[in-house]
Amino acid sequence: MRLLLIRHAQTIANHQGRWQGHADYPLSVRGQTQVECLAGAIAEECQRQPEHWRDSVLYSSSLGRAEATARGISEALALRIHSREALREYDVGLFSGRTRAEIEAADPEIAARFRRDGDWDAVPDAESFAERARRADSVVSELITDHHDAQTIICVTHGGFIQYLIASLLGTRRVWGMRPDNTAIFEFSFTRAAQAEDRSAPSGLSTYRCRIQRFNDTAHLQSLPAE
Repeated sequence: MRLLLIRHAQTIANHQGRWQGHADYPLSVRGQTQVECLAGAIAEECQRQPEHWRDSVLYSSSLGRAEATARGISEALALRIHSREALREYDVGLFSGRTRAEIEAADPEIAARFRRDGDWDAVPDAESFAERARRADSVVSELITDHHDAQTIICVTHGGFIQYLIASLLGTRRVWGMRPDNTAIFEFSFTRAAQAEDRSAPSGLSTYRCRIQRFNDTAHLQSLPAE
């Protein structure tokens, strides 16, 4: 089974430094170009190794920025997009639609605490850490249950939620933070049986049965000038 987690392309809010969460903003001009680059790279991969893409399924977060990104992949691979609310970004509550400067001006105490602790559970109306983790566990479990080992599963989702999906997929004790880039590809290969293994058995200690093939890969954007 190949699982590709892909962050959506740049939005106007990304460019402006605004928190999004469930708020939806259109892709920026750069974001639209990123989608073209991503779709072109995937189409080339499919031409080179069609056997890797023969039985593919494409899922997308139901938010517009993810669906706009998924449309490029859909056209490149002639795949239907399956929209999933469970792949949406986590709700950032009070921060939604605001820049850091706007948050600090309007709610300085909350902003100061968040800057100090990074504690989303203290942000009014935000999705809690525990809720995000449970949602990620549910998504990963369903993907593994609903698909067979020969399939390629593509999920277009969001930078924040990808971190929880990866933690669930890898079975880590905690969620490790990172900054997924726009249209970055995270690719994993494994079988159902291998995914069920752990360190208690010799097979669970093998580095060959579950593989990270790509991690925050944006090689398809190399031709774009830096912002």
